[in-house]
Amino acid sequence: MRNLELVQCHRIQGIPELKHTSCISVDCDTGRVYLATDDGSVVCLDPQAQQVQWHISLVEQGYLTVGDDTGHIIDIQHLPDQMSVCMATSNGDVLLYNTVVFELECVGSVASGLTSMTWSPDQELVVLTTGADTIILMTKEFDPVIETTMNPEEFGEQKPITVGWGKKETQFHGSEGKQAATKKAEEVKPALPWDDLKVRVSWRGDGQYFVVSAVNQQNGARKLRTWNRECVLQFTSEDVNGLEQALCWKPSGSVIASSQRLPHQHDIVFFEKNGLRHGEFTLPFDKMQVKVNEVSWNSESSVLAVLLQDLPQTAAETSSDGKESEVTPRSYIQLWTVGNYHWYLKQSLHFPACHDEKIVAMHWDPEHAYRLHVVCQGGQYLQYTWSWATNCSVGQDSLDNANVAVIDGKQVLITPFRRMVVPPPMAAYSLQLAVPVNQVLFAPPLHSNDIATLMEDGRIAFYRARDDTDGDSVDGSIKLMAAGGNGFKVRVKPPVFKGVYSIVDDSGKDFTHEYPLHLHHFCWMQPDTIVAASTDPGGAGTTLYHMTIKDEEKQLAIRSQDTIFGEVFRICSHHSTGRLAIQLADGSVVDTDNQPITQLPQPCVHMAMCTIGGQDVVLGLTERYRFYVNDTEVASDCTSFVVHDEFLLLTTHSHTCRAISLNTSLNDLYSLSQGKSVSVDETIRRVERGSRIVTAVPDDTKLILQMPRGNLETIHPRPLVLSAVKKLLDKLEFQKAFDILQRHRISMNIICDHNPKTFLETLDIMVTQLDSANNLNLFLADLKEEDVTETMYSAAYRGVARDSKTVYKSNKVDVICDAVRESIQRVDAGKFFLSTLTTHVKKNTPELETALQKIQMLRDNPSGLDGAPSADEALKYILYLVDVNQLFDVALGTYDFSLVIMVAEKSQKDPKEYLPFLNHLQRLETNYQCYSIDRHLKRYSKALQHIAKCPNQFIECLALVREHKLYSQAMDLFPKGSVHFKEIVNAYAEYLTEKQHTSEAALMYTLCDQWEQALELYKLSGHWQQAFCMAGKLGFQQDQIAQLANSIAVYLINHSRRTEAANVLLEYTNNVEEAIVTLIAEQQWDEALRVMHKYNRTDFVETNLKPALTESFSMHIASLENYTTVFERHKSRLAVVRQLKEQARLEMLEGDVNDTNADLYSDTSSMTGSVTSSRSGYSAYTAYSSSTAKIAGRSSKNRRKAERKKHSLREGSALEDVALLEALGTIIRNVDNLKGDVGKLLSALVLHGYRPQALQLQRLLGDTLKMMEKSIPEIWQPEMENFPMFGQSFGPQSTSAAIAAAAINQGGARKLPSPDDIAIFVPPKISKDETWKMHVLDTR
Repeated sequence: MRNLELVQCHRIQGIPELKHTSCISVDCDTGRVYLATDDGSVVCLDPQAQQVQWHISLVEQGYLTVGDDTGHIIDIQHLPDQMSVCMATSNGDVLLYNTVVFELECVGSVASGLTSMTWSPDQELVVLTTGADTIILMTKEFDPVIETTMNPEEFGEQKPITVGWGKKETQFHGSEGKQAATKKAEEVKPALPWDDLKVRVSWRGDGQYFVVSAVNQQNGARKLRTWNRECVLQFTSEDVNGLEQALCWKPSGSVIASSQRLPHQHDIVFFEKNGLRHGEFTLPFDKMQVKVNEVSWNSESSVLAVLLQDLPQTAAETSSDGKESEVTPRSYIQLWTVGNYHWYLKQSLHFPACHDEKIVAMHWDPEHAYRLHVVCQGGQYLQYTWSWATNCSVGQDSLDNANVAVIDGKQVLITPFRRMVVPPPMAAYSLQLAVPVNQVLFAPPLHSNDIATLMEDGRIAFYRARDDTDGDSVDGSIKLMAAGGNGFKVRVKPPVFKGVYSIVDDSGKDFTHEYPLHLHHFCWMQPDTIVAASTDPGGAGTTLYHMTIKDEEKQLAIRSQDTIFGEVFRICSHHSTGRLAIQLADGSVVDTDNQPITQLPQPCVHMAMCTIGGQDVVLGLTERYRFYVNDTEVASDCTSFVVHDEFLLLTTHSHTCRAISLNTSLNDLYSLSQGKSVSVDETIRRVERGSRIVTAVPDDTKLILQMPRGNLETIHPRPLVLSAVKKLLDKLEFQKAFDILQRHRISMNIICDHNPKTFLETLDIMVTQLDSANNLNLFLADLKEEDVTETMYSAAYRGVARDSKTVYKSNKVDVICDAVRESIQRVDAGKFFLSTLTTHVKKNTPELETALQKIQMLRDNPSGLDGAPSADEALKYILYLVDVNQLFDVALGTYDFSLVIMVAEKSQKDPKEYLPFLNHLQRLETNYQCYSIDRHLKRYSKALQHIAKCPNQFIECLALVREHKLYSQAMDLFPKGSVHFKEIVNAYAEYLTEKQHTSEAALMYTLCDQWEQALELYKLSGHWQQAFCMAGKLGFQQDQIAQLANSIAVYLINHSRRTEAANVLLEYTNNVEEAIVTLIAEQQWDEALRVMHKYNRTDFVETNLKPALTESFSMHIASLENYTTVFERHKSRLAVVRQLKEQARLEMLEGDVNDTNADLYSDTSSMTGSVTSSRSGYSAYTAYSSSTAKIAGRSSKNRRKAERKKHSLREGSALEDVALLEALGTIIRNVDNLKGDVGKLLSALVLHGYRPQALQLQRLLGDTLKMMEKSIPEIWQPEMENFPMFGQSFGPQSTSAAIAAAAINQGGARKLPSPDDIAIFVPPKISKDETWKMHVLDTR
């Protein structure tokens, strides 16, 4: 649904060398045009400079003779590879003129003369036809390949093979019927009188075939023959009467175009390469009005240019000298395109009936697909450049019909997409005009349904939108099509024809159109103003005409003129402000005062203005699909765009439709072109391959796309739908919003999440507007806890503060269900009774019991609620929401058998299944009945409560408690001290003993007076205080208590609780010696001395205490020396590994890494440092292993053990540096933890005369701590905060969001590190506490 619009028009006249041009060729590199004239001259014209660069006369060079009508140039072709122009003369000469050194050379001559010369598309071969009716094929070096006759008798190599099946009389003849079998072959008629009888040759686009149209000398009829690249005949066409001279093979290779005159019409016909017909279309002329001189496809095969000329006619009157005067014929150029198998006439250029205006040459530009070169008889050169454009109305509200106009010759097809979607070539209605149309205009907003059509004669036809005062009658110039009529209802209001307006100058005279499309780039910028442009002579500037629409005079009066300094390429206006933007040929955009607006990097064939991020911008799309916003490229694969109310919509070559909010900041928009990850797309939707935007309906959600084959598709992009829903919700139009959400399957949660506070305040309005329990139920059924404005529709709410968590807390569904239920009670409880049930069922914890009770109330009192459904209907509805078995169980849980039966009757349950069960329950005692129901429903806690009330069922009660571990609940149901209570507690103690919870089991045995079992369990659990309490309750004698104390002491010593063991020995056995020995072994020096002096056993000082002190001193000295040795070794190794890995990293960056050692440089150990360790010194720590266990397939315990071993200290291991860091950190922490024990030891050593040893130990520990503290910055370097082994940052400056984003950017390939892994990279802290030191030992 696109039209061709003129973007550039150049006119050059007044150059005498161009008169009587016969043929034309274009240099695709420089744009120069080479022309051959009838007087034997070749002219090089530079259209940009508008002057002749050079010309050469073949008469002067001796190849043609002055006055010889038989000698002329028959064709000309520029050869870029040879930097020459090739010319062929009718005398038989083939000439080559070098355009660099300006030398002319004759490369060959044919004695019989030449009738045509045609080069292949790749310019590797040239076909010459001679006066002897032969074809000569030559290479580009002009070496002959073959010469053959032009009109052979045979069909060709691809002649169909007849296998002899049946006869013609028995074959199927299609729509012609059986009479076709007896139909005689039509007699072949000679060529038409006005046929120039010249040979035409045309190559296929790939250069594999060429077709020749020539007149057979025997019967005088034209016939097409197809030859291959080796000049071997392949096909011969069937005889076609009325076939004319025009010939052109479509570059894409599908069809060959020509023309045919029939008795009743004049057609452009198409042939396949085998010569068979393949479609046609009829020219819009009378059958004897015009002749077709040429047909020509553009390089993209999208436009067919037809050059026509009036047939020669003799004037009815004779001149004074008695001779008949010949009427000068008019020339026409028509541009045709095809879509959906319909041919559209898009442009018509009518040249005056003047000898100098007769078109003598027409040629498509080989580089620019839509540029046409035209040369007239009088030497006038015209260059037209078109581009595709969609003509649609530009309104911004619901009053705009989203009209789209399609030009088709004398009619304009209009489709209002707001009202109906009609696929081309059909339309809602058409505007019928007297002459062809070249451009369609739509009025600016507020009058955007008004239409103006620019006709080829320069006049403009106006149509205004129909209003209520115009009635229903349709003007004769408007033809209803798909819109109705002919007895059908008219679905749209066609416009009203205002009239045809002429353009007049300031003096009131008709404006003179010096050549076709003299005025171009028409733009309807204001309701009463239209602007148009005209290229100034010389092409240096453009005149911009401002024309006022005068309805009474039916005129467009030019009121002012502006000079634009440059050639106008495109004109558009801002639909909101009316500001005019003029794009020049160099891409610069200026206003009417030549003040710059912006600079587009390239000329853009599609241009628009809009407001993005509060700034007016110019949008541009080039032929090469580059999309610009002002001077910045936003997309490089954009195929079409349109500006909607709030969005910029794009289609791309990746077959997607993108919607960009107009509220987006330009900085964010520009970041797309820089490859940054700032998404401004509301959504990206897949569309059919090759889709282009036709229009977007204003104030609606429809986007119309056209497929490459021509059919239409209507889509509703999610951003447009959400935008419409948001507007409706802001206006509290809940019903319209609900309809849109339902139609487009959008979550209903947006109704309550859009503005939660307002939603809850206006619930009565929503319930009233929905006016249907079904609609309200759909809304309730779709409720979710998530806020969809922050999840699935977050793009539509970007930058909007949300308050849903504040309003709904963490119970959104429950809050809304309760609020809707309250609103229903206020509006109409009966009408929305089913919705009330839904609010109970939909809650996070479904209130099924409440819902069933309301149904039961409705059944008991049917007239209680006006408009409410019956109880049966309500129950049947709730069964759609809840599983019938679940509902049956809920009803059963109410202990109301009538309710249970009511539910069961509406279900698919077999009465034989539930009736016996219900009958059995009804016969039971009440509490036991409830217990049975609860046990059936697996509500064991409730079952326990009911069976506890049945005194005769305690055995079953205890079994229930044991089976379902209900001990705690059962203890609360029986009085403390009762028999049943003790049995429950005893069972609980047995259960806890089985689960190895000995201390709790002992407590339970104590509650049930089982003191012996309690004593044993207290002993096992180490609760020696309670054990002696039980011994007291059991009445133990002194010897039994001593025996018990000895066994407890052994337990405590074995569990490193020697201090407690010493207390037990002292208090219950009076074994002072063993108590002192135990305290000394625990290194409780002060406590041991206290006991010695209390019991007067100071002899232990010499025998036990002092030896223990010296032994402890020696052990600490050895340990500190070992720590120091291992620490220094690990530190040195860490420096070496770091140096090796840094060297390896640099080599890898330079590409010199050996693949065999690649695992050594894996990214998991690419940090600036790494470590390894020897196998000695393991006594300093015990958490490391030199082997790494495999994890897969192991138990969880073994997996955890293997995880602890994953950092190996083996030299060369991948994580050796990490293992060394971990080992060094452990050593530092272990040494720091010695302070407490060393502090106690120092005082004891000094007290007992070992001051030198104490001094040595204090100095050694202090020096070791200082050394380690000094080494910490060297080992844990500052850059390690980013932990490169994980590819993420965990330093103090990192946030959880940054860590999560880093994980997402890595594609989830790496696991997030565990807290233990992170702790390795955190330097250990040495306590600053110095209280362990003794000042009496500080001699420095």
